[in-house]
Amino acid sequence: MFTILVANPKGGAGKTTIATNLAAFLAGKRQRVVILDMDRQRSAARWLSRRPRGFPEVRGALPDTDTKVIREYAPQWLIVDAPAGLHGAALNDLVKSADAVLVPVSTSAFDFEATADFVAELATIKPIKEGRRALAVVGSKVDGRTVAASDLDAFLAPLSLDVLTHIRDSQLYVHAARDGLSIFDQPRSRAEEAWSDWPPIFEWLQSLVPAQKR
Repeated sequence: MFTILVANPKGGAGKTTIATNLAAFLAGKRQRVVILDMDRQRSAARWLSRRPRGFPEVRGALPDTDTKVIREYAPQWLIVDAPAGLHGAALNDLVKSADAVLVPVSTSAFDFEATADFVAELATIKPIKEGRRALAVVGSKVDGRTVAASDLDAFLAPLSLDVLTHIRDSQLYVHAARDGLSIFDQPRSRAEEAWSDWPPIFEWLQSLVPAQKR
């Protein structure tokens, strides 16, 4: 099982959007996927409760879910939707139990400040400091036509991190979340432009996952 921690201490950074869409994509590739929803708002769990039958299955778990239930399903992927405000010992524990950490960052000054502090804290955690955990950043809810998008690029440029892609600000994500779906559950004719933002994330993961885990 390959574990991806999707984390940013700032609420509204796009963690659940990244987690649910990534989970649905992997499930669509006939992978067994579990989302562990650790956020108090339970947005990922509610998304799963709305997911229609007939679409690729994504299973859900909460912090109090019996780990035996997860093990019996034998997921190939565990995606952890981390809580807002994550730091300290709780962050250390989640990083140590993950194989990769994906940090979404949105385009406001508040997000930049929170993310800068978070990345600095991540850099002090031993597995990341020693290069034993992969860490990457994704721009979230980005409108490429705005000054804010340029500000995001300027903020990310000096960070010594993999900056994988910008996920555009699109109503497709809003409508899909409402229906328990992802953009990858949408017809190609409707969602192809949004799909085009994601290949760098998939390529990054593919480079990390040993062949036996794929």
